[in-house]
Amino acid sequence: MILERKAVETEKPFTGCKIYFSNSIQGILNQDPSLGWNIVGYLAENGADVLDRHVAGRTQEEKDKLFIEENGFFYRDVENPKVAIEETDIKKVDQATHIIAFVDGPSHGVGNEIQRAIDRYEFKGENVQILCLVSSERANKLSWMISGKESPKYPIFRLKVYSDMEEAKKHILEFLTGK
Repeated sequence: MILERKAVETEKPFTGCKIYFSNSIQGILNQDPSLGWNIVGYLAENGADVLDRHVAGRTQEEKDKLFIEENGFFYRDVENPKVAIEETDIKKVDQATHIIAFVDGPSHGVGNEIQRAIDRYEFKGENVQILCLVSSERANKLSWMISGKESPKYPIFRLKVYSDMEEAKKHILEFLTGK
């Protein structure tokens, strides 16, 4: 029985991780739309519970379909969709054990989500782990409000530069498993 469990854990190294995937939707998109989709697929295939797969949708239709599946309602059908989205996203950030954020371009939402997770650490002592990924093409343009978080003050925060999807996956594997 123990051997079976270890085999399953080896096959699914991200089991037990509740991931909030943060990526620009309305801000500046500086990456191939399939990058987020493939990363979320990689996380799920390896056992992670991705709380907000809709963010990685490649089209608006795909994002809307996944949002409904995840949340049981369509945000455009409620009285105030902006409030519904904010409440839904914050609730999921608060449930997450890990935040993985692509910070390739300016996004108020991504910055807000990262700060919410940092506040959980600073004000509540919660050990949510944060990984920010920035493409090598954009690394020198990254906001100091993000790059400045990587310090002894925030041991829960990591910033990694990636050049392609495989390198992003490598950083994620190391982040989630320590390997």
